[in-house]
Amino acid sequence: MPRSSALALAALLVLGSLAGCSPLPVELREPDRGVPGAPGTGTGGGSGGGSGSLGEPTGTGTIASITDGDTVRLRVGGDELRVRLIGLDTPEVRDPLECFGPEATAALEALAPVGSEVGYAYDRDPQDRYERELMYLYAADGTLINLELVAQGYAEALRVEPNDRYWPELQAAEREARDAGRGLWSACPAP
Repeated sequence: MPRSSALALAALLVLGSLAGCSPLPVELREPDRGVPGAPGTGTGGGSGGGSGSLGEPTGTGTIASITDGDTVRLRVGGDELRVRLIGLDTPEVRDPLECFGPEATAALEALAPVGSEVGYAYDRDPQDRYERELMYLYAADGTLINLELVAQGYAEALRVEPNDRYWPELQAAEREARDAGRGLWSACPAP
């Protein structure tokens, strides 16, 4: 998504939040999709654990590969899932290459290296129109990777309803990163 569109959307959402909108409850609402560790299957595990973590993972998987700053392949049981991280948008690394795209990909690789075990949780909609799993990913210490990428300035916060459980936190993290000039907020020209 172009930064100008994302910024316009973010501005509208800020106005909505100022009007008194409240965040969604934290409980999981997605149906059992037959994926090991998906809510309702009884096969998930793990806990948030780390200080400053949000929520808890409902299952674990192994990072098989990293496509870009917001997309990975995750091995869960015998399946390899294409996963789009919820709540953020990173600059593209191909078609066309965007400012800070390679850095965002490297940041995700540092937070969730190939071969590492991560926790995951779904929000309301488990898949997007491209049939990618929509997930929050958690590092071994409980850090919400989605939020960390935004906080470090590698991604913009992106609200795509109904998957907006942590929107207030993501929005605040973007504001702080932008104000501090972290990452793409100082490296890339404004649209």
